[in-house]
Amino acid sequence: MKYKVVCEVSFPSFERTLDITIPVNKSVLYVCELLNKIIQENISASYIPKKESILINKRTGQIYDKNVLVKTTDIRNGTKLAFY
Repeated sequence: MKYKVVCEVSFPSFERTLDITIPVNKSVLYVCELLNKIIQENISASYIPKKESILINKRTGQIYDKNVLVKTTDIRNGTKLAFY
């Protein structure tokens, strides 16, 4: 069983796209917090995380519920996501 997937995550407000390893046994909320941390460390140190941030599948437009585990979603290797 795979424990992580590599996804292409776009950050539209920063006009950046990164390949990010996402753990499948964690919640979408955890992934959003991870992405907030990645923004602060790698893109903009002055970024202030928002509680209402969302993770979206770029192909289907689906907004992921923050309370579900990544492995129960359609997020797989190569999935293109957007983080707002």
